[in-house]
Amino acid sequence: MSMGIGTNTQHADEGELKRRLEEVACGVWFTCKGAATPKMVKYQDEEGMIHSISPIQVLSKEKKYYCGIPIQEYRCRTVSGNQEYLFRLYYYMETNCWKLSWEE
Repeated sequence: MSMGIGTNTQHADEGELKRRLEEVACGVWFTCKGAATPKMVKYQDEEGMIHSISPIQVLSKEKKYYCGIPIQEYRCRTVSGNQEYLFRLYYYMETNCWKLSWEE
């Protein structure tokens, strides 16, 4: 008789992350329980200029697995000069690395 112990223990995998990603520096606020909330992002463009994104409004966050790698995915928005920008932040927990992908 099988009780299902040990079955379905793997996390759902999203497969390969196919979005265009750029490495960024991220200022994060941590709650007392350890939950992270991005507050500011800095990135470098093709000409070498440093840009800041602040304030950031987190619309949603979800823990996902891409090719077995655990990643915290944040859907975010910011407003600059009466223009709204949507983007995603990816936090790679194993390497403490942040990456950004602009919504198109």
